[in-house]
Amino acid sequence: MKIKIIYIPSNNKIQKSSFDLVDKVIKKHSKKAAGLLPFKINNFTFTVYSWEKDGVSAFTQANNWVDIKINFDQLVKKNKVDAKLLDQLIYIIYHEMHHACRGYAGILPKNKEHILINSIISEGLADHFAIEQYPVKSIIETKKFDLKEIQPWIKKLKKVMWNKESEDDSWLYGGDKKPKMIGYKIGRYMIQEIKNNFSDQNSVKLVYATPEKIIGLSKVSF
Repeated sequence: MKIKIIYIPSNNKIQKSSFDLVDKVIKKHSKKAAGLLPFKINNFTFTVYSWEKDGVSAFTQANNWVDIKINFDQLVKKNKVDAKLLDQLIYIIYHEMHHACRGYAGILPKNKEHILINSIISEGLADHFAIEQYPVKSIIETKKFDLKEIQPWIKKLKKVMWNKESEDDSWLYGGDKKPKMIGYKIGRYMIQEIKNNFSDQNSVKLVYATPEKIIGLSKVSF
């Protein structure tokens, strides 16, 4: 697969050391992800923007396009690399490329909708893929979940799981009395249950699996 990186102009001056590091990391890990995932496309584009907020954020715009925003100054400061931010960038590359391969992006094909349970499952799959490929402690710690916390919400999810996902849906991100990032936690739990039930399964083999198949394999009772 051919990887193209487009840097969107911003008012922030980017140090060469930061630019070179981001460019190298995106190329290296996106090519690795592309080699592992069964993509059906030959060209892939990353757009990268230097923002003033702390950290890094990304969004899979389409099945061939991921947008990344990162604080370049924070990444490399006084010739010292922020290791945690670098880990987050690498993790995000794997996470978003799994979304892209699955085809579950911001822009969907005609007559397709963002369905809540598919969003939850897609986040779980993408998180597991990223952890499988980049199992660093600092990331793994942030992706843990407490089954006692999410179990009551799994039962309640049944009533709305096949509804269209609304923007900033509390069933994904938390709020409205729901735990933070509840949908992501449920998604990770479902995929973990599949891996526990079937030792030969992983996030690559499941990338195109339907929500119905994931639910069945996970044996999670809604």
